Amino acid sequence: MAFPHPFYFLRHGETSWNAIRKTQGQEDSQLNETGRAQAVRAGELLANEPIERIVASPLSRARHTAEAVAHHHGLEISFDDDLKECHLGDMQGLPNGPWLEDYWVGQFDPPNGETFRQFCERVWRGMRRAVDRGPNTLIVAHGGLWIAAHEFIRAEPGLMPMPNALPLHVTPDNRVWRHRILDQNRELGSTQSPGPSV
Repeated sequence: MAFPHPFYFLRHGETSWNAIRKTQGQEDSQLNETGRAQAVRAGELLANEPIERIVASPLSRARHTAEAVAHHHGLEISFDDDLKECHLGDMQGLPNGPWLEDYWVGQFDPPNGETFRQFCERVWRGMRRAVDRGPNTLIVAHGGLWIAAHEFIRAEPGLMPMPNALPLHVTPDNRVWRHRILDQNRELGSTQSPGPSV
């Protein structure tokens, strides 16, 4: 159950769908101008970190964010389909609504999508596989993965929802993940929001 190494985690930069709270899921929306700037900023913040490998979701918003980091390290990016955001089926393309809060607690199954339990098990496999490759792995993916991880661990300090393009260094300790925010200008406290715009 416990992850064997410390690792880095980075949610993708903002997309136009994030900005208007339109449900992306696995739709391949693009970074907007803000998101591209956030990705560049994250790359600069991570430039001096000892990152040895980058594993990312293949969705373009995560891929382009990962590229902004890889540029500083001369690393090839590995992609893993299990790191994709939740598949929200017929709800993708619709505005976020109360149903999304229900999804995050396993009380709504999107038609033609995956259940929250299926999503949690999939991304946990993907994250574990990435970190098993060795220390100093950077995972670049989606805010939903941070929520899914909470089905297996507790994060300290609390950070929910996961902001766009906020780089974290995570130290696993059995069922607790202690994380350090690498952008000192964005120190955030715990919130009670159920989840990100996905």
